[in-house]
Amino acid sequence: MDETGRQRAPQTLQESRRAGVNDPPLVVSVVVNYRGLAETRACVESLLAVDYPVHLIVVVENGSGEIEANSLAAAMPPQVHVLRSDRNLGYGGGANVGLRWALQAGAEYAWVLNNDTTVDARSVPELVRAMESDPSCGAASPQIQAPIGPESPRGVWYAGGVADLRRVTTSHTLDLLETGALLVPVGFVSGCAMFLRTCALTDAGMFWERLFLYWEDVELSFRLRAAGWQLSVAPAARIWHAVHGSVGSSVANYYYYRNAILVAQRQLGPRGGAEAFLSLWSRAGRRWLACLIKGRRPWPTAETRGLLAGAIAVFRGEARQGDSTESSR
Repeated sequence: MDETGRQRAPQTLQESRRAGVNDPPLVVSVVVNYRGLAETRACVESLLAVDYPVHLIVVVENGSGEIEANSLAAAMPPQVHVLRSDRNLGYGGGANVGLRWALQAGAEYAWVLNNDTTVDARSVPELVRAMESDPSCGAASPQIQAPIGPESPRGVWYAGGVADLRRVTTSHTLDLLETGALLVPVGFVSGCAMFLRTCALTDAGMFWERLFLYWEDVELSFRLRAAGWQLSVAPAARIWHAVHGSVGSSVANYYYYRNAILVAQRQLGPRGGAEAFLSLWSRAGRRWLACLIKGRRPWPTAETRGLLAGAIAVFRGEARQGDSTESSR
């Protein structure tokens, strides 16, 4: 470990490059843990079973507290690299800790995963095979299966997706793609299982840490596309997503509303930001009317606070500001 107590990358960028043209590219899988030790252990166990010869696993302990941090370190096998943040950096910030480690290690691909996922043993080789087939593809996702429920009525949570920032909507393809194609174009790649070409990440920059939670995958996807990279799903790669988390609904609603305005303003300019604000204001207004007239609860106070916070952030110019840690250079 270095003087900050963080695990050093195993090699320098130069030392870890492929020795020959036929050598497989190095893949680093990054799992962010925040008070989810049991899920993280299951995710890591599935990654350890992956059938790929040059695969490193990094777990970022994202400010869960001393007790869980120590438990996580004790629970991880020696071949898993544990990086520790003393505070919660949010999903994008935690992922960036692992992504910087992957870049230093010389990885050609980095796979950012939700900790409540488990992966198929062939997932990494299938993702690499797909990405190697098209050098213009900057990020891809496996098909993500899940328990049957409201978000996955046929047992599929994500097989592609599109995002409309003006209307503040995202939608997932909820049926398995049955195709022999190695890659299928998508509108955005879900942050649940974002398989990134590291040179594309160097080009476009890392996750926007100011968002903290929600919309960071859409924002990075739009930035990758603006830099000239393609976004895809690799149909042959499969993983499983539990579709649950520890984030309370009020916290989720606050960040969803605030960040949607910031991302729309940043990607589409003032008009796009204004349209996003009006779309969200209409939604919140309908919720308030339902609460007042029909007695529905809870009150949409978190959404309203998120709207105001987003508007204030845009007014202050925060949507135009890049984070010092956003760039991977």
